[in-house]
Amino acid sequence: MEIWQCIEILRRPNKTWFFSKNNTEEKTNALNKIANDGNIKLIYSLTEFLKDDNREIRESTCRTIIHLFQKNDSKKRYYDTLKHCDISKSDIDFYEANFPKEQFVELLAISSLNGNGYVREKAVKKLSQVDSSRAIQFIIYRMADWVLPVRKAALIGIDNYKKTHYVDSLIENLPIIEWLQKVERTDLSGVYIDSLEFITCQNRAYVMDNFKKYPDKLRIILARYISTLIRDNSKELKLFLSDKHFLIRKFTINHFEKLEQTEIDQLLKDKSANIRAQTLYCLKDQNGFETTAKKFLSDSSATIRHFARFTLKQANIDFARFYNDNLQENRQVIGALNGLAEIQGKQYSETVKLFLNDKKIRIKKAAFSVLCQLDEDSAYAFALESLDSQYLGLRYLIIEFLSHIPRQEILDKAKILYEKDDYELKKSMLKLFTKVGGWAVIPDLMIGTIDQNEKVRQLAFDYLQIWKTRAVRLFLTPKQVEIERAKQIFSYVNEVHQDKNYFKSNPVDGLDFYFK
Repeated sequence: MEIWQCIEILRRPNKTWFFSKNNTEEKTNALNKIANDGNIKLIYSLTEFLKDDNREIRESTCRTIIHLFQKNDSKKRYYDTLKHCDISKSDIDFYEANFPKEQFVELLAISSLNGNGYVREKAVKKLSQVDSSRAIQFIIYRMADWVLPVRKAALIGIDNYKKTHYVDSLIENLPIIEWLQKVERTDLSGVYIDSLEFITCQNRAYVMDNFKKYPDKLRIILARYISTLIRDNSKELKLFLSDKHFLIRKFTINHFEKLEQTEIDQLLKDKSANIRAQTLYCLKDQNGFETTAKKFLSDSSATIRHFARFTLKQANIDFARFYNDNLQENRQVIGALNGLAEIQGKQYSETVKLFLNDKKIRIKKAAFSVLCQLDEDSAYAFALESLDSQYLGLRYLIIEFLSHIPRQEILDKAKILYEKDDYELKKSMLKLFTKVGGWAVIPDLMIGTIDQNEKVRQLAFDYLQIWKTRAVRLFLTPKQVEIERAKQIFSYVNEVHQDKNYFKSNPVDGLDFYFK
């Protein structure tokens, strides 16, 4: 049954003229169907049934409307979908008299989004009085209303919820106030500051005790404001320092002069490179900073490594040797490898090679990337040998490197690897063929479209379309041997497609135009 048919069922009289049979069950089933399959836009068609003569239908309609209303996940969609609902001021009184408080609050929320300003104003005033955390969100929406009496009612109404047991609900809705400020219909900065002050000052102890339970977005909003209030090495500062989100830990740097040495050391070891860098900037003018900077020459962050080298440029340090020593002693390996590449320490490429066989894949990847810059011949030999590496991340790095050196031995090995019954390996070789491009790989892409694996066929089909798009820019004349192989493979693949019908349309149809 379609949704429109459900609406038609609801519009039928509860009893026909000639027959006394009650159709309540049929209407209830229609409402259940709407609840399951519908969306918030259907509320417009249902509000009239909230005043149905049949109590069971009224209640079922109310449950359906609330269910659809709570399905919505977009702030912007609320008003656009509900402003045309047929709701009057007297309807609000009817809802209050005939539905439980929890349902009445939801109906008030819907009414507060009505296109009629008088209805919105009455709904907001009622929301201000119902004493429900659910009301807060919809009162806040109306604080940016384009009708002055509605705005005033909302601003008065939100004050009624500035109570300790609504602190969590107020915190939860802070992002909405931030969002509404962008509307610029009215200045909500005062309301925003007042709310934050009520939350963070008047309820400081509660917020501090429960700070860690709030989601990241809310903790960041609270921390941003609380940070402006810190006067000494307070509980808040220590709380920020131990937070799991780097943006909150970062607020402690704004109060660097209040931090103890143990706390500064903690920031220098922070897993966020941004925090480590900013901490170093705060320390750069202190005596003995060169000693600290030397510890960060092999940091995992390129920005920090550059800053440390810049700081120590007059210290007569052989940076290449320094990085090589770190590698020899297996200290800060990732940073030392990348540092060696940054200063072009080609004389120590043999040390880099040792890490190509490291047990940690991230070190293997870093070593290969560095070797590509310091010793391309050695990197090529390793890449060719490791083209079928079991580590996908490393394999993709190798493919990217080799695709820029399209030697025949690379393509020959790729063809051999493609023949293995390994889905991931087939994917990787097709990726290599596509990155290499040109006339040499078109036969291999065609072969991919008749693979036994459907996923491989589809991937090869997609890559073949990419090849066709690029073919118009292939200004090099193909070698005769490439043309002959392409024709031979085309003939075979075309025949298979005509027989198997793997795709709705033959992917190689007309492809022979390119080989004439």
